[in-house]
Amino acid sequence: MAATAAQQDASLLAVLFALIGLAFLMRRYWLQLPWLLLAVVLVLAYAVDIVVAQTLTQRLFLFDMIKFGKEISAITQFSAIFFATPAGKVAIALSAAGVLLLPLALLPRPQRPRLALACFAASAALFLLGSWQPVSMQYVHSNVLQNFVAANFDFGVDKPYSAVFTEKIAHEYVPPALTCESGQSMRPDLIVLTVESLSMHQSQLFGGFRNLMPRLDAIAHAHTYFPDFIANGFTTDGGMIAMITGRAPVPSIGRYQSAQAFAGFDDPHDAIPDIVHAQGYTAHFFTSGDLGFLDKPKWLKSLLFDSWEGAEHPFYNGWKRRHFGAAEDKALYQRFLQWLDARKDDMTPWFAYVLTVSTHPPFINPESDSFDEEGVFRYADAQIGMFYDELVKRDFFKNGILMISGDHRSMSPLFAPEQVRFGDSALARTPFIVVTDLAVPRGAVAGRFSQTDIPSSIADLVNVQSCRTPAQGAFLRGRPQPPEYVLHARGDKRNKVDVYFGPQQAQIVLDGDASHWSGPQPTDWRQILDGVLLDRIRRGVLDENIFDMIVELRTPQQQPVTASPPPQ
Repeated sequence: MAATAAQQDASLLAVLFALIGLAFLMRRYWLQLPWLLLAVVLVLAYAVDIVVAQTLTQRLFLFDMIKFGKEISAITQFSAIFFATPAGKVAIALSAAGVLLLPLALLPRPQRPRLALACFAASAALFLLGSWQPVSMQYVHSNVLQNFVAANFDFGVDKPYSAVFTEKIAHEYVPPALTCESGQSMRPDLIVLTVESLSMHQSQLFGGFRNLMPRLDAIAHAHTYFPDFIANGFTTDGGMIAMITGRAPVPSIGRYQSAQAFAGFDDPHDAIPDIVHAQGYTAHFFTSGDLGFLDKPKWLKSLLFDSWEGAEHPFYNGWKRRHFGAAEDKALYQRFLQWLDARKDDMTPWFAYVLTVSTHPPFINPESDSFDEEGVFRYADAQIGMFYDELVKRDFFKNGILMISGDHRSMSPLFAPEQVRFGDSALARTPFIVVTDLAVPRGAVAGRFSQTDIPSSIADLVNVQSCRTPAQGAFLRGRPQPPEYVLHARGDKRNKVDVYFGPQQAQIVLDGDASHWSGPQPTDWRQILDGVLLDRIRRGVLDENIFDMIVELRTPQQQPVTASPPPQ
């Protein structure tokens, strides 16, 4: 990363030296001051960008500042946790020093033409260095390798489609044939456990070079696991969209300029609640985090969940809260087990989606309250083991299925062994495990499956007959069937959607009317491409803009509804 970071920052330093040079060139202070102020603003923005990169492996995006600016509570909690870490304390010290030095930076200074020329020469040299393009390493957020100014101008993914292009795609597109088969008509209780940032590199079994998740690996060994599993997105909301609706979270037009994380993915048809309701199930959502973050209740209600609950639930009173107002994973599992025990006399089958929070950056270990990435995943592993043991004690697996997945790969750089083993697809991988005593294959399941296979697999399990698209597989059967292709919306290059088919990988480049296929082509590549583009077009443009968001930030916000319906 070092060469790329130096090259990218050279461009910013070139601008800084040019601004300082202009200040030294001016004789009067009122002509110096604008250039000095611009230089100070650049340095302050650079400092804030460092803090954001340190905590979230993310650039300082103007649209993200506006989009998440309304989440005051989450920002406050997150900042408090960060400033308690060693890196946060350094940030506080540097900020204090910066405030003290700011008046010095804005003091009048004598005209210095020679020094101004020296600054201009340095600026020119740095500009030339900034023009050099090194080969940068693969990274889940390649925009982190850019300077934050350049990153803010890279939003080709949000280009709209013209009316002519839209009409052409709609006229030419032929939907793929569905695969319809006899279902299994079973009625097991179902849990999808989504572990924040769970990744291949944390597991000896899945990644092969780290051993942070021994209990998870042991559970996988004893039951069923998928060594070639793909997360369809790179964020938590993307993972939820894929796992609950069965649709890849390809970004809507305008998504990265909008606070509407779930817009366009709120059709309940063929989502898990719709699938299981038809067979007499109830559907429930559990997390210990703030439901109001990204307005989850609105989305869960649109998908017809019967109940949803988060940090506001009375069970979490007395537990220490961390980022997103969340109690630790241990509390979440204990709350779910309390709910499970309360319905022991209810014979109605149910589906539950459980979302953890403790392993979200900045990776604070609940047992020590320290910044400890390895420790927090060892903690999460122990709690998964506890949850599994408690379900065993309750004989859950006799007629129940637990599916464990990460929401996305962790937002951290690739390890060298990970990159060697998985190549570019390392950015998209997460472990996936199925635990049950019912008749499913044991051990490692061959084939490339993904999060979007979960709804179609449940439909195959509970229905008399089920149908699925070529992008969906079925793994809860005697002979698992992988999908024909898998889509992954990239986080490092947000205008690209990876397409995995067989052993090969290609990309759909999203660029308005210039959108195109890149790489090897399966026989149905045009159909896949047009299907992705038409789906984006039909979801419409998220027309929030920066001015609307600023007005919204200045307007008092009504608190979102966070209370769930009464537990079933």
